[in-house]
Amino acid sequence: MLDPRVLDNNELEAELAALRRGRDAAMDEGARDVSTADTDHLIARFEEEIRRRHQDGESDQPSADLP
Repeated sequence: MLDPRVLDNNELEAELAALRRGRDAAMDEGARDVSTADTDHLIARFEEEIRRRHQDGESDQPSADLP
């Protein structure tokens, strides 16, 4: 299983897009929710990692409110 924590930002975004395309293609072919559950779980992990990185990136930025 892919681990989103080991990918750089560009790879993370690209893999997330590929996972979504794969899930959507499977659903177009009639896959049931059960067969896409693993992919949905992996997509959620990637989305969470992206959110975490964005939050960490914002906290690294200097505050505009400081003099």
